[in-house]
Amino acid sequence: MTALTAETAAATPVPGETGLVEPAEFRQAMTRFATCVTVITARAGTRPVGCTATAVFSLTDHPPTLVVSLASHSGTLSAVRAAGTFAVNVLSWQQRDLVDRFSTLPAALRFEEVPHHTVHGAPVLEGTVTAVVCRVADCVPLDDHVLVSGRVLHTLTHDGATPLVHFARRPSTLEFPV
Repeated sequence: MTALTAETAAATPVPGETGLVEPAEFRQAMTRFATCVTVITARAGTRPVGCTATAVFSLTDHPPTLVVSLASHSGTLSAVRAAGTFAVNVLSWQQRDLVDRFSTLPAALRFEEVPHHTVHGAPVLEGTVTAVVCRVADCVPLDDHVLVSGRVLHTLTHDGATPLVHFARRPSTLEFPV
């Protein structure tokens, strides 16, 4: 890993300058990053809200902390900030129909007939591979997204569930060697 110094930082291209790849080329390359599909959920007053997200990662286990990236204009982000808690729900292969629901339907329709319960104020979807409930620790604006770090309050894992993986713009599953 290369250390970032003042000298190398000054040489790093700035968005909008020449030398950067086109957004379409970048998006195509990112489709080759296999990642679990998650639904980030929170409460907006009394109703549950949520959206799909693939930019989710563990930051540290001292203290246990996750980071999610949400669009700056996202209603889910507004709810996460207001509620102070959120859940990261890792979808199972059997839940692949939820991807379109939580990424394209109007917010008011996303939870219709979707089984869930509440843990520490955050909606947790039933049937996920795992769910992690967090308390908001920090929100960092970065370009057109906000990185939300959350301290982990609760985890729930289903060992027999097969994770839904997104690769090359298609839903996939993991194959484990026997």
